[in-house]
Amino acid sequence: MKINTPKDLSAVIRDSRKSKGWTQANLAKRIGVYQRDISNYETKSEKVSVEMLIKLCAALDLELNIGNQPNKEVSATAAPYAKKSLRF
Repeated sequence: MKINTPKDLSAVIRDSRKSKGWTQANLAKRIGVYQRDISNYETKSEKVSVEMLIKLCAALDLELNIGNQPNKEVSATAAPYAKKSLRF
């Protein structure tokens, strides 16, 4: 799934957690945070740090891909990024 907004990220976190049958408290315990933190990530995901995003992906068996968007011109002065896939 492509994530374009913080709201999209919130939905992925919530839906992935629910698909595993976990409560917010279950997920919080697995990654070492409080239940209220999970609630915040599911409602205000613009505040999720990169470190926490990686922990969430690992716990929820999600894959994080970072790369250039297709059909986008890359500036001649910018070195192109190789597409990377982080699998947890």
